[in-house]
Amino acid sequence: MSEKKGFRIPQRRIQNVFVLLLLSVFAMSCIYLAALGAQLYRSTVSHSSDNNTERVLSAIVRGAAQGEDTGTAVIERFDSTVSLTFVNDYDGELYYHRLFWADGYLKESFTSEEVGFDPDMGDSLCEAKSFLPELEGNMLRARITDADGNEREVWVYLRAGGIAE
Repeated sequence: MSEKKGFRIPQRRIQNVFVLLLLSVFAMSCIYLAALGAQLYRSTVSHSSDNNTERVLSAIVRGAAQGEDTGTAVIERFDSTVSLTFVNDYDGELYYHRLFWADGYLKESFTSEEVGFDPDMGDSLCEAKSFLPELEGNMLRARITDADGNEREVWVYLRAGGIAE
């Protein structure tokens, strides 16, 4: 009997190569999904920040309209803080809705006449470098510089001129 001598790959080695190839594909898929998730997260955070600032600007417009219809809009100055304040009378008691900048955040507070203004009591709306409300005739101008240094502004025409300095 003659024995054939040829090149033969053991069955076990093929199985090992297949398992290694399968693990490599799995690892590459994990890396791809992690990179894709990081990119989506970065995009979501960026859009969220932009939307938050836009939401705050629309809150200023709504507050000015409501303050003009049911109360008074006032620009108040407290030491180093400038506040856009909407004063409303509910059942004979005055309530103050203030928008102001303090400690790197645009903040808002809702207080009654009995409670004095305290910037630490305000709720943070968004991170900001500055907030400056101004009055030019019957036009209310509010400028916000966000955390990235982008300045946004909103102009509101006050029909009744219901704003006081």
